[in-house]
Amino acid sequence: MAFDVSKFKPKSADELFDGLVSVVKDVALEQWTQIKGEMTYHFKFIAEKTAEVAAKLAGGIIDDKEADATLHLLEVNLNSALKQFAFMAYVTAQKILSAVFNLLKSAIRNLTGVKLLF
Repeated sequence: MAFDVSKFKPKSADELFDGLVSVVKDVALEQWTQIKGEMTYHFKFIAEKTAEVAAKLAGGIIDDKEADATLHLLEVNLNSALKQFAFMAYVTAQKILSAVFNLLKSAIRNLTGVKLLF
């Protein structure tokens, strides 16, 4: 994180806003790295298999029905990966929510000494 949440004492709404933006950015970037890695794996697999199908089709090793079936399986594979991506986006949203309210709770505690129970 860009700053120490345990010592965060914003003096204004603008400082609090900047802290919130920083927390959201940090969480989103961390999650994006994970999502990008997963999606890169799937897209590389699809690209490699499609190139393989194209070469086999051009070389007469497989016919158009086999090529079509393989591409359909790749479509099913990508659909599954996109469902995983949707879940990862949900996890990201939950982590952002937690980070934001942890920062708010810490800011209130650091400014007032009161530990809220949310």
